[in-house]
Amino acid sequence: MSPSDKVDGAGGGSVSPYVLLTLTMLFWGGNAVLARGIAAEVPPMNLSFWRWVVALAVLLPFGLRPMWEQRALYLRHWKIVTLLAILGVTGFNSFLYHAVQYTPALNAILVTSVIPAATVMTSWLLFRDRIGWRMAAGSLVAFAGVFAIIVRGDPGALFDLRFNRGDLFALASVAVWALYTTLFRKLPREFHPVGFMQAITIIGLVFIVPFYGRELAAGDVLVLSRGAVFGIAYVGIFASVLAFIFFNKGVAAVGGSRAAQFNYLTPVFGGAMAIVFLGESLEWFHAVGVALILPGLYLAANRGRRA
Repeated sequence: MSPSDKVDGAGGGSVSPYVLLTLTMLFWGGNAVLARGIAAEVPPMNLSFWRWVVALAVLLPFGLRPMWEQRALYLRHWKIVTLLAILGVTGFNSFLYHAVQYTPALNAILVTSVIPAATVMTSWLLFRDRIGWRMAAGSLVAFAGVFAIIVRGDPGALFDLRFNRGDLFALASVAVWALYTTLFRKLPREFHPVGFMQAITIIGLVFIVPFYGRELAAGDVLVLSRGAVFGIAYVGIFASVLAFIFFNKGVAAVGGSRAAQFNYLTPVFGGAMAIVFLGESLEWFHAVGVALILPGLYLAANRGRRA
């Protein structure tokens, strides 16, 4: 990694985008675990709506001023800002939360684990990005690690999978996130990260409201419990505000295709949290998966220069 691969930190120093992207996947791993854990208490659009309401409440004290100061910039680039809001805020997690309502976790993880490959392909289709041998090889090795975890060390488990509409929701979330990551390059770098995060949160919420209202009209309301409150607070602060700011900074620094490779870490972190919080056991195939994912990620993310 070169010095140019670093981004400005809050104290004026520099923070590795790879650290930011790793933290992002840690937060999103928790997002997936909590979504599964509270699925019976919090319907998908309820979770999506209240997640971003919490995020907006956290962002307002910090993002209102920079967003207002850059209002002319937002007006000039309203199309890409709106599109990114629809993809990243309205679309991705709404599809994912619907997925875990209808499909087993094994299926959802299998489908969403192709996000890095989908992003690389989307970047090639839209911008003809070159796919180097390091990225291709690293992606393949990392996917092998994800595969080992998904099938629990038994490739024959694939034959027992049955795909349903939940898997289609998961596939839609893959397509949406691949587009968000790829199109983020079209956003001018002058945007203040917190102000931009607040802007897309507001826009995304506007598009979530009709679907949330439809869910309420159908009688699907959240069951207020300690677990539901904790889960919404977590996804609103960590999986939304911090994760999106970190991810956006990482993409701006290293590019969409390279940043997407870090999605291979989400099953690792999600599995570890499931062991800690859901009481699942640590198995040998988890170690095998991590042993493949980490070097594969390093190979895919490294540009080949001296670290």
